[in-house]
Amino acid sequence: MTTEHIEETVETFIAPGLLLKEAREELNLTLEDISSRLRLRVEVLEQIEADQFDMGKLATFTRGYYRSYAKVVNVPEQKVLDALDQLGKAQIEQHDMQSFSRKTKREKHDNRIMKLTWVIFALILGMSVLWWWQEQAQLESANDAELIAEVETAKSMEQVEETKADAPQTEETAPALDEAEMLQLDTNISELETDSKTLEKETIKAPEVPVEAKKEEPVAEKAVVTEDVVITFSSDCWLQVQDASNNRLYSGVKKSNQTLKLTGKAPYKLVIGAPNAVTLTYKGKLVDLSAYPAGKVARLTLPQ
Repeated sequence: MTTEHIEETVETFIAPGLLLKEAREELNLTLEDISSRLRLRVEVLEQIEADQFDMGKLATFTRGYYRSYAKVVNVPEQKVLDALDQLGKAQIEQHDMQSFSRKTKREKHDNRIMKLTWVIFALILGMSVLWWWQEQAQLESANDAELIAEVETAKSMEQVEETKADAPQTEETAPALDEAEMLQLDTNISELETDSKTLEKETIKAPEVPVEAKKEEPVAEKAVVTEDVVITFSSDCWLQVQDASNNRLYSGVKKSNQTLKLTGKAPYKLVIGAPNAVTLTYKGKLVDLSAYPAGKVARLTLPQ
């Protein structure tokens, strides 16, 4: 019984190509008829009926051909595919699909890493710019603080010098008066002698006075011309001036209604504590300081 059953199962197995061929012949259809309906070449149909597979084609296409052929000849598709699987040919392998999915996953992963890298780079760049800006702001504030400290120290030094200069004058006035009273007689006698001598000198030198006046006038004009920088102060202001050799021509505090005249080697570097309290001229031309805001230190170079 067992051997007979095995023989029956072997005999009942029919190749998928043979199933399709028998169904076509029952319908009295030729290969050309199937070819026109499936839009396949006759050679391909002959290979399907002979179960000759083209190894260059994917299993998906081969199974599709068998499925389409089964529809035309009214054979169940699953029956044909089961017979095809029993042959062990034209089976769909998962390797290609898995490799493609791995490739797409790898590309997605690389894209994420690239985006993350760009985000980190942007953050580092932004933090660097912010740090640089803060450093510049702190440097400017430190420079302003140093200038303000210099102004304060200069003012305090001037006040100390003024108090020291006033103190000895008050102490020396008393002995000076005593000595003047003691020497009053001698001075009266000397004044009488000097008066007579000066009268004689004035009479002798009288015609030479206009000549000396004429000689002094051009000298005064030259002194005015050689003054490069003239600064007039309307209120207290700290000032520092350097020439082209970095020699400090002036550094200190000037009070209201004072004028500073400087001459040196151009260009001049000026640092003005209160530009709104200063009137500046260079070589007789007024320098515009309206661009510098009040309350801020002005730094400029002459000529501009």
